[in-house]
Amino acid sequence: MLSNISPLGLLFVTAAFLLLIAPTVIAYRRKVARLWLVVVVNLAGITGVLWFVALYMAMTMRTRAADITPPHVPKGAALS
Repeated sequence: MLSNISPLGLLFVTAAFLLLIAPTVIAYRRKVARLWLVVVVNLAGITGVLWFVALYMAMTMRTRAADITPPHVPKGAALS
């Protein structure tokens, strides 16, 4: 099957795949607290309304504040 696909078709398939997993990638980059929930909703709604729900969740869910360290503070240093 892949031997019959044109370069433009391969580009289209790759772009569509990246668009479909965008909510999961956004949630991972934002370090949301319940990443697993976004992944499950994203996989369940890969072609429908649930994809928009997963995107909304990825953009609005609470992040893990404990993992975020300002860039100018060395890891392990006490913040005052």
